Amino acid sequence: MTQIADTGLLVGFLDASDQYHAWAKGHFARMRGSLVTCEAVLAETEYLVPGSGPRLMEMVRRGALQVEHLLPGDAQSLATLMSRYPKMQLADACIVRLSEILPKAIVYTTDKRDFSVYRRRGKEAIDTITP
Repeated sequence: MTQIADTGLLVGFLDASDQYHAWAKGHFARMRGSLVTCEAVLAETEYLVPGSGPRLMEMVRRGALQVEHLLPGDAQSLATLMSRYPKMQLADACIVRLSEILPKAIVYTTDKRDFSVYRRRGKEAIDTITP
């Protein structure tokens, strides 16, 4: 199983005042292997938790986070997703795309509403773990 980290998991883990901090911290404590994410999620996380960049880079350096590079190779697939879901932002499109290309993917997210609507390959529900 491939574990994919969405922004909410990382924000919850890095920000002790976040409402999902206990959930995210618990997941990281039980984590086996690394989580896969993308650069857009790292940027969004750093924006939402100012000053978290060095901690995120340490997580990447240690291998807790594995960063998959989707651009430019997956630009068309990302554009198709964002056209299908007009309010979808790049980070969410990248997470959906990762769920399409990685085997047995499961997404750790706090965004229950959007990820219950998004579909991989146009029709398949995305397996998620949410608080």
